[in-house]
Amino acid sequence: MKTLKFKTVLFILFIGLASASCGDDKKKETSSDPDISSTNTPATNTSGDQNVPTTEQENKSQLAPDPAGASSPDFSEAKTAAILLDCNYFSQNPNAVLKDNPDAAIDYIIPCIARIDGKLTIEPGVTIAFEQNAGLNFSDKSSIKMQGTAEKPILLTGKEHIKGYWKGVGTGSNGMSNTMSYVTIDYAGGSKAALEIYTENTILNLEHCTFSNSKNYGMITNSRVGKDVNNIVMENCTFTKNKIPFKTDVTRLRLFNGTNTFSGNENDYIELDEGSLFGDATWAKLDVPYFLQGNLNIKEGVFTVAPGTEVIMSSQKWMHIDGNASLVMVGTADDPITIRGEHDVAGFWQQINVRSSSPLNEIGHVIIKNAGRTTKKPNGAIFLESSRFLNIHNVVFSNCFEYGISVQNAGKSHLKHANLSLDNTPKLFSDWNGKEIPAPESL
Repeated sequence: MKTLKFKTVLFILFIGLASASCGDDKKKETSSDPDISSTNTPATNTSGDQNVPTTEQENKSQLAPDPAGASSPDFSEAKTAAILLDCNYFSQNPNAVLKDNPDAAIDYIIPCIARIDGKLTIEPGVTIAFEQNAGLNFSDKSSIKMQGTAEKPILLTGKEHIKGYWKGVGTGSNGMSNTMSYVTIDYAGGSKAALEIYTENTILNLEHCTFSNSKNYGMITNSRVGKDVNNIVMENCTFTKNKIPFKTDVTRLRLFNGTNTFSGNENDYIELDEGSLFGDATWAKLDVPYFLQGNLNIKEGVFTVAPGTEVIMSSQKWMHIDGNASLVMVGTADDPITIRGEHDVAGFWQQINVRSSSPLNEIGHVIIKNAGRTTKKPNGAIFLESSRFLNIHNVVFSNCFEYGISVQNAGKSHLKHANLSLDNTPKLFSDWNGKEIPAPESL
């Protein structure tokens, strides 16, 4: 009996030890699974939760690291959806960098007038769609860096492709490095223009930009500027499908260097407000005319009008060349300069008044059309005041009111003339009282 009891106890102890050993083996096997998956295979999102980025997405969102102090919207979770930048985004992120999401047709949506007081960087390939009446407004404290490329341009457009759907971009920033290159502003102009320059101190370098489908102007620059100011530089830009491509005043003539195109708009001309110009400047030949809305007063410097330039004059407006200025308005036989009225009516605009004694004053190979005062004397298309200098040649006075040239004092004026002709203009020379005189002796 004792032997049997002893064997029974041994059997029970053996069974207990075997069970404990199996339990330890199962714990070891279970605890080793996470270590294998984490070291040998990448983590993947198998839960169906769209808010958990994969390793590939995490790496993609960090392809272009932000500079120190900068912040960027995280499009790793957006995939192909546009990111909405609310009205507080730029105030909360004063050094924002907007990156391209190659998987999204539209990268960002802006629903309001977004004020920029810090630095905004927009990288190549970014597309921003603006909701109705939204826009970008750069303050004087801000800076602009929108640098696209020919292969990856930046597009600022309306959420709906309707002219004037969004306000546009306005800037008063005087940041020295402000740049917009390979940027298209499309379907804006719901306010004044696709791009509006607020102040004379605004600095901006524009290269290879396109302004299209604006309800109003493609671009406006406000405020008169002083002598030799070149704080807005514009090269190889295109203005098309706008109501009017460009509006500025005569002090901004240095903007127009002949590298930009302005045709294909509802009204193909550069709208120029009146003003006084100081320092050397050139009316460059463009693919559209300049439309002078007011009077132009050249106060000093050499004012050059390039061959082939066309100028449209508003009703009863004039150009004055003052005593400290020089006029060089010389075309060629194949590429003459044309100055005409908005309407083909004799006496629609007034005259070019030469008040300068500069020996540089020259008008040659020019068509002067629709000029002459209709109610006052003198009434020539060109005034030459006493003791002033002018070399005028190869000029056609076309459909002018009465005279081609009015001379204040033929005996004291320094007038050199040759090959002057009349086309539907009654007479060539008059005195200051509006009476016809023989052609003065050419110097």
